[in-house]
Amino acid sequence: MAIVIEDIQMEHLAKQIAVAKGVSIPEVLRESLLAFAELRGLTMSKEVPLRERLAALAREADAMPVRVPLDQRSNDEILGYNECGRG
Repeated sequence: MAIVIEDIQMEHLAKQIAVAKGVSIPEVLRESLLAFAELRGLTMSKEVPLRERLAALAREADAMPVRVPLDQRSNDEILGYNECGRG
């Protein structure tokens, strides 16, 4: 969804803030709206940052039990190779 700023002064102010902060105009608007919403006690469903989602996934994977293969032979034994690599 696009936001159109029809007020020239507001557009100019948004550009100045963006340049001063070193961010884009959409980021300036996003930060401003979030700050205003927080002041008013408005809640938003906050998306969990990717880093936190990946860390949770890694913890879940680490918690999984280690699966032991049914066949305990080495790959060479299964394929029938000897120490020289011949079958």
